Amino acid sequence: MKNPFLVGERVYLRAITEEDLAGNYFQWLNDYEVTKFTESGQVPNTPETMRNYFQQVIRNSSNVALAIVDKQTDQHVGNAKLGPINWIHRCAEFGILIGEKDFWGKGYGTEATVLLLAYAFRRLNLHKVILGVCADHLAAVHAYQRAGFREAGRMREAVFINGQYHDKLLMGISANEFHEAHSTKN
Repeated sequence: MKNPFLVGERVYLRAITEEDLAGNYFQWLNDYEVTKFTESGQVPNTPETMRNYFQQVIRNSSNVALAIVDKQTDQHVGNAKLGPINWIHRCAEFGILIGEKDFWGKGYGTEATVLLLAYAFRRLNLHKVILGVCADHLAAVHAYQRAGFREAGRMREAVFINGQYHDKLLMGISANEFHEAHSTKN
């Protein structure tokens, strides 16, 4: 493991580095299959936009962005983010991207989500973490539910993908809900 920050069974989370920008991370954001359900990937990714994004994230104390790394191989497989964090209301938005397709559907995203939620609630003392997800992205919805998120609302026809509008689910999890769901696991 190289510079682990949060460690799970199969993955660890660490700071995103400039070295990551030159790796596969760059191409994830140009791969429609990877970014189909995200707000990334709408325009071509360039080295300059990657560097600008990286600098914005590392300079902003309202964001915690971490690389998801496979423990066996030290391969950077995705990223997860809390932010922006509202320190007054003690809430944050959550986002995740598993860019390496070989790691899709195997629980890596759920494990990384639980690790970051444990950090959010147990170390940052946040009260609530929320997210938005395309209702038709069933793999993501199920992964969020396994991590403990609950549906909080639905925005009809709020996401435009492949020439069609889709509903967006709003999901959330409170510190109490997380502790109830994961008290014996972490």
